[in-house]
Amino acid sequence: MSRGDHSEASLQFIRTLHDSQKNHRLILNPDYLDDEKLPEEERTAVLQEIFDRNIREEQLKRIICHLTPILDGDHPSSLLVFGPTGSGKTVSLIHVLSTFQQYCQTQSVEFQYKYVDLTSPRSSFGALNELAIALNDSIRIYRKGIPVNQMQERIIQEMNRFKGFLCLLIDEADNIKPNADEFITFLGKTLPRKVPCRLVLIMVTNKLNWDKMLDPRILSVLKKTNMLFEPYDALDLIEILKLRVEKALEKSKVDEGAIRKIAALASRETGDARKAVELLSKAAKAAQETKGRLTEEIVDLAEHRLEMDKTDEMIRALARQQKLALISCYDLLSKTSKRITTGEAYDRYTSLCDLEKVRPLTQRRFSDIIGSLDLYGLINGRLISRGRYGQTREISKSLPKESLTRILSTESAEGGAFRTVP
Repeated sequence: MSRGDHSEASLQFIRTLHDSQKNHRLILNPDYLDDEKLPEEERTAVLQEIFDRNIREEQLKRIICHLTPILDGDHPSSLLVFGPTGSGKTVSLIHVLSTFQQYCQTQSVEFQYKYVDLTSPRSSFGALNELAIALNDSIRIYRKGIPVNQMQERIIQEMNRFKGFLCLLIDEADNIKPNADEFITFLGKTLPRKVPCRLVLIMVTNKLNWDKMLDPRILSVLKKTNMLFEPYDALDLIEILKLRVEKALEKSKVDEGAIRKIAALASRETGDARKAVELLSKAAKAAQETKGRLTEEIVDLAEHRLEMDKTDEMIRALARQQKLALISCYDLLSKTSKRITTGEAYDRYTSLCDLEKVRPLTQRRFSDIIGSLDLYGLINGRLISRGRYGQTREISKSLPKESLTRILSTESAEGGAFRTVP
């Protein structure tokens, strides 16, 4: 065969694959399957459409009822909003506060809100820094090392510009480490006495018991009201997914049953809207790679892949000693149908450490690692009592065989810790 024949065959092969992909094309606008890729205006528009479909109507009503005393010149209490990840707490609050601010302008009521982003862990100084950034609508970051009281004075100076009501929306308030007492005391006790505006605090957290960790004296000053954001139910998730399908996919190639199944799976697990959209994205890609139609069977395949991806990512992120402990457990469990004990796993772990030329941890520290692996869902570790002989964990498998085999083969190829102990 001549070079020209080879070239024509390759061109035909490319043409055939391209035509096949066009016939199977399902995803028209992938950005709508990942909010991080959307411009801010588009993201806001999507959220507006969600609220226009009366999703989270009950929660929106509760927030508005909490704020309406402002219209009569009354000062509402601080609000502490609880709820699991992905339940729409932050977006709902921003939507309500933005709309409420517009309405206040029509009623000649002075009201503004500022969003303080603490989604990444912050020290008390770091939280003050984020507050300062929010108040002057800039990206200025104050240098570390200046005294905290000086930082607080700068914030007070910024807040002297505001009149009427000022609402501070503190997102992920539980991320202030090691404790939030200093920051919350400044917000709830110091600021109201130092600034002319009337301060309204709204704090958002995923942890139901976060307020129990605060100093009781701070809680008495806050006079807070609690509000719970329940997880999305299946009907809410169906509406959210339908909107994403309209924006991102070829609607005629998406079965109604597939959308309902994704919503059911997400609501049954956590009610997390982000996870529902993530599963939709995974299912759409799987459909595009196969028959070009999103069906319930494709959703099952995507869910399996998603679970595999998360497990793989978790294992790869483990520290070396954690990996050694994990393979020690599974190396023993592969040779027996029974549960194993922490002591048996530790013996195998020390053998593996000798093989890898790694200094083994103490048995107490190894037990802590076993506990963390159980927490991650990589093993099942049931704590049992043996009377005067103390406590131990009975360890059993929790990972699918294919997932573990894939990870072990990858690690072994890279010369990592996952090699079978002789």
